[in-house]
Amino acid sequence: MKIFACLTTLGLFIPLAAALADDGADLQDELNSCYAGKRSCLFDLQGKTKTLTRPLKINPDLVTIKNGTFECAMKSGTCFYVSQEGFPRAQKESINKLENITLHGNKSIDGIKMNYTDNKNHNINAEITLSSVSIQGFNHGLSFGDNVWGVDMFNVVIGNGNIGIYTQPGAYNAGERSTFVGGTIYNNAIAGIDEESCWEFDFEGTSFDFNTQQMILRGPTSFTGHIENSETEKPEIVLSALVGVPAGSLYMSPGSTITVDGWDAKNPKQPCYVETSLPYNNIKIPATLFGFGGTKGAVCGPGKVVTWDGQDYRKITDKM
Repeated sequence: MKIFACLTTLGLFIPLAAALADDGADLQDELNSCYAGKRSCLFDLQGKTKTLTRPLKINPDLVTIKNGTFECAMKSGTCFYVSQEGFPRAQKESINKLENITLHGNKSIDGIKMNYTDNKNHNINAEITLSSVSIQGFNHGLSFGDNVWGVDMFNVVIGNGNIGIYTQPGAYNAGERSTFVGGTIYNNAIAGIDEESCWEFDFEGTSFDFNTQQMILRGPTSFTGHIENSETEKPEIVLSALVGVPAGSLYMSPGSTITVDGWDAKNPKQPCYVETSLPYNNIKIPATLFGFGGTKGAVCGPGKVVTWDGQDYRKITDKM
């Protein structure tokens, strides 16, 4: 069946396909051929755009995909599902990549989900690296689940969705140190990062810009980079904790910056910049601050806050 659109100004009828184009089945067949050892596992899309209406299952132990754009048109689930589920371990381990890849989606689906539900084995998503990847417009741009650890990401841009980086609650055997180098997490309607499972993250030279809340953390995080927002009437950073694991903490380098555009010290619009839940929530802040304050002060809650050189943060905020 075909639907016809009438272009009255030209007096022409142009047929439009009723069903959305889908490149996913062919791509998955090619990936499955790779997994069966029948073809190369290096996929160079040479700048082409592919439309997906179903998740693409990617084995991080084998596959490199580069130089392409994906229009993710499914209505639920995720666009890329990175997992070793259903696959044997490779005879020779190697490092693979998602490189120079752009994903466009919608806020009812996730962009890239890494997860491995078989607790009898261990996932090695540490063996897939994200390099120059843009993830745009998803519910969770990048989602981490069970048995996921040690993922490295270089120049990854995640924006215009609900949550940029998400770690699933109660993740099993997961969270060993993952690193972002460069990149930007921006314009996400809920949070730049919502870390629900005591993950360990390093951000090196990364920007968090204009997310409604910048960071919700329940694990130890180190940060070197740039944080900028307007006043959102919510704390920019929330530090919490889970039972039996290290509390949410943020350790920022001295060269990092915190800026709240349009901040008025006499009329702040948010209660504080950082909200802590427990005395052992720690935050170490840099020397360069503007807008680090609110109606209740710079920090709400009992957490410990010091500057990078050990000074009480109040000595800085009192001078602003």
